[in-house]
Amino acid sequence: MSNFLEPKVTKNYKDEIRHIGFELEFANIEIEDVLSILEKKFGFNIKKVNNYLFKIDSKYGDFILELDFELLTQQKIPKNIKELSKKIGIEIKEEDIENIEKIIGELSKDIVPYEISTPPLPLNEVSIIHKIIKELAKNHAKGTKYKIYYAFGLHINIEVISLDVKSLLSYTRAYLILQNYINKDAKIDLARKITPFIDNFKDEYIKYVLDKSYNPSIDEFIEDYLKFNPTRNRSLDLLPILTFINEDKVRAKLPEEKIKPRPAFHYRLSNSMIGKEGWEISEEWNRWILVENLANDKESLNFLAKEYLTHLDNIINLSTWEGKVESWLNH
Repeated sequence: MSNFLEPKVTKNYKDEIRHIGFELEFANIEIEDVLSILEKKFGFNIKKVNNYLFKIDSKYGDFILELDFELLTQQKIPKNIKELSKKIGIEIKEEDIENIEKIIGELSKDIVPYEISTPPLPLNEVSIIHKIIKELAKNHAKGTKYKIYYAFGLHINIEVISLDVKSLLSYTRAYLILQNYINKDAKIDLARKITPFIDNFKDEYIKYVLDKSYNPSIDEFIEDYLKFNPTRNRSLDLLPILTFINEDKVRAKLPEEKIKPRPAFHYRLSNSMIGKEGWEISEEWNRWILVENLANDKESLNFLAKEYLTHLDNIINLSTWEGKVESWLNH
């Protein structure tokens, strides 16, 4: 796994090797150069959907490369212009529509990132994303911090080890305990912090879930999550896994949210630091391993849950919670 640390549990809920997916945002490189790298360096086959959306066939499954701008990838600009032309009774030529789309595409490239999404990769083959990033960086691709308005993220989709509520609860508790420490350790960019997309869980939900008396059924766990977190905008988004388990319940509560059901945690916190000297994507994965380790260590999980609840209830604390977590990690 190269520099990727291995989780304690390597098998999924079907007793097969776990899979991990990555979604990486970046800019400062032409899409044609990205396609050339994927085709020539890695032998992938390019399937063009439109000028801003490509499917890339590989032995792992389909990678997706797109300009992260729905107006272009879903070709809404041509559709909207055609509808407008009918309403106002003026015919707009197809080539003029294409030119308008190209102009918008060119103007947006400096503020809208490209995004490459991997298929679910077997745990023992995730180093392919490290190799792809290395090649992109060689060709001057850049991520967060390269420009003040580059609020680019890295999302990791981690296949669950079990669909049982006790396992999901352990992982949720582990993340709630560690979220502030991970946020600090990862030095999350200010441009991303001020957006709502990676909000931390609120104290009200943390206290509710860490209470030792909280022993929900799967339906109760889903209902409670939706009550406190009726949004995808959490640094750890549980909606994909909860929708995978009970789609009707989640859709009934959040009919407008765009949720892809999958048996995975959607970890959204990390910066995309492509192009930064010395940065490797394994650093971000290895922070998630802290969650894996704590979730599968019942004694430590119970101890830290009790400690964190005490910390949250105290009016005055002599040390930060992040500092306490760091001390525990180093003990």
